[in-house]
Amino acid sequence: MEIAEYLASRLGVSTRRAEGGAGLLLQLAEQRLPREAFVRLADSVPAISDVIGKAPQLAQKPVGAARQTMSRWLGGLGGLLPVVEGFAKLGCDRTTVRRFAEELAEFFREQAGDDVAKLFRDALR
Repeated sequence: MEIAEYLASRLGVSTRRAEGGAGLLLQLAEQRLPREAFVRLADSVPAISDVIGKAPQLAQKPVGAARQTMSRWLGGLGGLLPVVEGFAKLGCDRTTVRRFAEELAEFFREQAGDDVAKLFRDALR
């Protein structure tokens, strides 16, 4: 199953939102993971460039106290702050960001195993 279909069915969102949300999280992973780790992740997503291309651009990373505050706001996932604005552009609230991250990690676990899912989760911290 393709990533957008998977997320749309699991989250009850449109395909456009699923593509945009996946793209945002994959952009973030690409920025944070070492090249070889991202390639491993990307190998489990058909046409990953297309998925990333459908997402709004990421916001700047928060630093220090701002990141800690946002981490509490997002239930311990402060590393997701750069994608919050992009998700808002897709019409999604902050609780949806966390759900997307969890379901996308599950997608990677199903497609490529626990190690790849862990790579993805680690990129979001």
